[in-house]
Amino acid sequence: MENITYYAPAKINFSLRIGRKEPSGLHKIHSIMRRIGITDKISFKITENGYKVKVFPGAVLKNSGMEAGLQSISNENNIVAKAAKSFFNKLNIKNKGIHVLIEKNIPFNAGLGGGSSDGAGLLLKLNEAYNNILEKVELRKLALETGSDVPFFLTEGDAVVSGFGENIEEIKTGALPKYYIVLIMPDFGISTKEAYADYDDFLLTKNINYYNIQYLGFEDLKFENDFEKVILKKYPVLKEIKESLILNGAELSLLSGSGSAIFGAFKTFIGANSYLNNLKSFHFYHRVHLSYLTETL
Repeated sequence: MENITYYAPAKINFSLRIGRKEPSGLHKIHSIMRRIGITDKISFKITENGYKVKVFPGAVLKNSGMEAGLQSISNENNIVAKAAKSFFNKLNIKNKGIHVLIEKNIPFNAGLGGGSSDGAGLLLKLNEAYNNILEKVELRKLALETGSDVPFFLTEGDAVVSGFGENIEEIKTGALPKYYIVLIMPDFGISTKEAYADYDDFLLTKNINYYNIQYLGFEDLKFENDFEKVILKKYPVLKEIKESLILNGAELSLLSGSGSAIFGAFKTFIGANSYLNNLKSFHFYHRVHLSYLTETL
C-alpha cells in the first residue's frame, strides 16, 4: 500500500479550568482549545508485520536545537501506534500493523498536544482507508481511549472541551478572533502527570477547593489556566516570559496546557514579529530553546 501522509497541528488552551480528582485518578477539565499553524508531518503505510515508528526532527526543532529525546518516542508505544492498535482491534482486523515516519516540529512536554494530534490524524486517515467504516461517535470513543486531548483533534476548528475530554462543543468559525501567536519554549519540559500532582498538592496544602466543573459556553469563560497557580511559581522563568509578552503588546498570554510552552496572542503580525525581534534583549533569553511565530487556524 502507498504511504498516507497528513499534517497534525498543535493546539493552545485559551482557557483551562481543572475539576476535582476523580476515583479513576483523572481530573475533569473545562477548556477552550484552538489549533495553531505549527504541524508535525506524518507518513505511514499499513503493513502485515507489526508496528514501527521512527521520529526525526523537522525544521522547527532542528533550528531550535531541540532534537534530543526524540528517540524515546520512536517506538511502538508512540501514541500513533496505540491509535492504530485500537482501530484494528475495534474492527477485529488481524495481522495488520503500521510503519510510521513522524517529522516532528511540535515539541513534546510543552502542552501543545502534538502527540494527541498525531494520534487523531492517524485514526482519521485509517478510517478513510477503510471507507469511513466507523461513525463519528465510534471514532471519538477510540480517540478518548487513546488520550484525553485526542477527541478534540477529530474536529475541524476551535472547541470547548469538557469532562475527561469526551465532551466537544465546536465553536462557530469566526466566533473567536484570529490571533498571531508567539510560542516560547524554555530549556525544559513539563510532564502532564507531574503538573497534576503538583496542582493536587498545592490545593491540599492551601485547603482550596477544586474548580466546580459546570457547563459554560465559550462566551462565559475567562482566559485563565489553573495550572499557572502552581507552574509559574515552581518555574519563575515562565512568569517572566508571560509578563514580557503582556508588557510588549500581547492581548493575552497563558501557559498552554500543563506547559512548559507559553504563548502570547497578538492582534497584528507586526506586533508579534516585533516581540520576537526584540527577544534577545530580555534577560531570560538564555533560557529560551524555541521561539516561533504562527497564527490561529
